[in-house]
Amino acid sequence: MKSLMIVAALAGVAIAQASRADTVQAIVPFPAGGPLDLVARIITAKMQQGTSDVFVVDNRGGANGMIGAKAAGLGEANGKNLLFADGAMVTVNPKLYPKDASFDVEKDLRVVASVALQPAVLVVNPAITPTDVKGFIEYGRKSPINYASGGIGSQGHLTMASFANATKLEMTHVPYKGGAPAMNDLVGGQIPAAFVGVAGAIGFIKSGRLRALAVSSDRRVPILPDVPTVTESGVPGFSEQGAYFVMVPARTPDAVVQALATKVMAAAADKDVQDKLKALGLTPSAMDTDAAAKWLASEKVRMAKLIAANNVRAE
Repeated sequence: MKSLMIVAALAGVAIAQASRADTVQAIVPFPAGGPLDLVARIITAKMQQGTSDVFVVDNRGGANGMIGAKAAGLGEANGKNLLFADGAMVTVNPKLYPKDASFDVEKDLRVVASVALQPAVLVVNPAITPTDVKGFIEYGRKSPINYASGGIGSQGHLTMASFANATKLEMTHVPYKGGAPAMNDLVGGQIPAAFVGVAGAIGFIKSGRLRALAVSSDRRVPILPDVPTVTESGVPGFSEQGAYFVMVPARTPDAVVQALATKVMAAAADKDVQDKLKALGLTPSAMDTDAAAKWLASEKVRMAKLIAANNVRAE
């Protein structure tokens, strides 16, 4: 009887440990419903297939994504604690926002793999006349253009700053407290133009409430096949787009990271997953650990130059 009790007790411990090991926390550092949240749900649903793992998406928004990033970076380094991250958290935020003594996004997190690129689209309110980039530039030569963004240092802000530099246009940045209020005023005609993530703009473009002039990526976006790139529109070499990554605590062992990278990339390469990403206006892009790290390092240098050149400062 005593031996049976011991066996039962050990079995109970094993079951409890297995239960804990099979739960994978996927932190999204922004509210539910946004592009990154949808990407996380698409990727984790695929990763869960054929395994005993249960993936739980945990939205922890706030502080430009840094609340969720900190929770992930200081969490367990066992491969069961993931962060779905916007690349700007590593390439932009450290340049603009005060350091947290208890957490360093560049030192406390490491990248596993990328899953998608996030191009932006130059949109204007139909009340203004330009129908293409050439016309937009001519319009801007006559009088400075105000443009909206979801905030200082956001993709919309820095993409338009880069565009203004490339075209020598004088433009005035009007930052909003988030993408939703910026979009409301853009659609309402209170402000004429913006670079907006394709995922957030596609509905307004399809309904005719916004006019799409060009996409910021180096190739056309499948969901907007008739919209040219900025480069095609006469601004050579222009390419600006964000990226979405899976990251883990920097303390995570190399073998665990590599095994996880294999699973993430397999999910990102799945045709059904890619179709879903394209439907969101994203470009599927599965970079392995080394390639993703090199991309982030390169973008970090480039963003630092762009921020300095435009004297960008957080409020």
